Amino acid sequence: MNLKKSIVILTVIAVFIILMAVFALVSFPIAGTVYDYHGYAKTIKLGLDLSGGVSAVFNVQEDEYGDLETRVDGTVTSLQELLVSEGYTEATVTKTSSGGNFAIRVEVPDVDNAEDVLDLIGRPAKLQFVGSSSQGQNGSAIPTDADVAIEGSRHLESAYVSMQNGDFVVVLNFNDAGAEAFADLTSEFLNQYINIYINGSLFSSVQVQSEITNGSAVITSENWADDYNAASEFATQLQAGAFGVQLSVGEVRNISPTLGDDAVRVALIAGAIGVGLIFIFMAVMYRGLGLAADIALAVYILLLVWFCSVLPWVQLTLPGIAGLLLSIGMAVDANIIIFERIRDEYRHSMKPIPSAVKAGFKRSFAAILDGNVTTLIGAVVLWIIGSASIVGFAVTLFIGIILSMFTALVVTRLLIKCFLPINSTSEKFYGLRRAKEGEIKEEQSFIKTAPVKGGEVK
Repeated sequence: MNLKKSIVILTVIAVFIILMAVFALVSFPIAGTVYDYHGYAKTIKLGLDLSGGVSAVFNVQEDEYGDLETRVDGTVTSLQELLVSEGYTEATVTKTSSGGNFAIRVEVPDVDNAEDVLDLIGRPAKLQFVGSSSQGQNGSAIPTDADVAIEGSRHLESAYVSMQNGDFVVVLNFNDAGAEAFADLTSEFLNQYINIYINGSLFSSVQVQSEITNGSAVITSENWADDYNAASEFATQLQAGAFGVQLSVGEVRNISPTLGDDAVRVALIAGAIGVGLIFIFMAVMYRGLGLAADIALAVYILLLVWFCSVLPWVQLTLPGIAGLLLSIGMAVDANIIIFERIRDEYRHSMKPIPSAVKAGFKRSFAAILDGNVTTLIGAVVLWIIGSASIVGFAVTLFIGIILSMFTALVVTRLLIKCFLPINSTSEKFYGLRRAKEGEIKEEQSFIKTAPVKGGEVK
């Protein structure tokens, strides 16, 4: 690489660092539009422990239908889809088990009131459809001799809001058994009523306008014809009764964002202090090589923040911050391995600095690869089988390790190759020195004369 090319590459890297830092932190209006740009560092999705919100645990009730775990998994999926459809894309729904008992944990960031979550996902309910010759009275109890035709998840798959002729309607989708049962129900009670009971109390009464045999029904009402929120609330209540299992509220907690704000602030301060000390240490210990490592580390941190902001599965939590800081340490560790190999090559041979650099990178590659791959395997295992908080740590650690290998083996090497045309002979600049003759003899003497007995070095 010639001097001109080195200067161009170093200039491009400097411009890249400056622009990435600006776009990470600065917010500004976009000219000619009504939109504002917000620094990508501010768009990283925060977990419940950092942003605050609501955590709810629902206990799964035993029943006689069998295959409980499969139905719990289906309920988890239904709850997640329901939350996402309502705009809570950062909410998480997970299954837990203890002693053979299942529970479902729902965590929704940026919700101030636990009641909002319960209203949002629908309080766990027992849903029943009963045919009747008369319209029921809201709140009345289900008759003890009622012939229940449709019962929750045994028949109903989903309930959602749609539009028909400019009005909001609620659409019901039934499974095969539900489609057959609903066809019989609408045929028997044509022009009569279907009373809908939730937890044994009348929730709504709808009139049957036609026989429905295709497994999909539409419910209309003047109460929500022009009110999406009312229609959505009705659909949500029905959806809550269509979960694959019966749920009961076990625990509901409001989590204050104050703790998260404090944690983020402290983590940023600690991270800034740690990174600053690393910059100083590398520059003092390895001089020019350390300067290349510092620049590469700056590139690494900016890329890491950017990836955390754009990758959809990253949701930053306190353990996730720990994963970020650990990956920064591993990025520095890779550079130290490389530089020590370069020092060894230069110290114990007559190679010039460029040759020692090339040999040092070659000798260190296997050690860096082995160390990072084993850590990657651990991160993948934690990602797959870990709890929600552990997954946050595993995801950020995984991304950080991939980037650390890239910056250590590619960016650092490129920077040092750019330094060499500028100065390829100064031992002082690179922090290198040849071994003195006495030091070489002393090392050789120790290797030859170390007494060995019984296969052990004493």
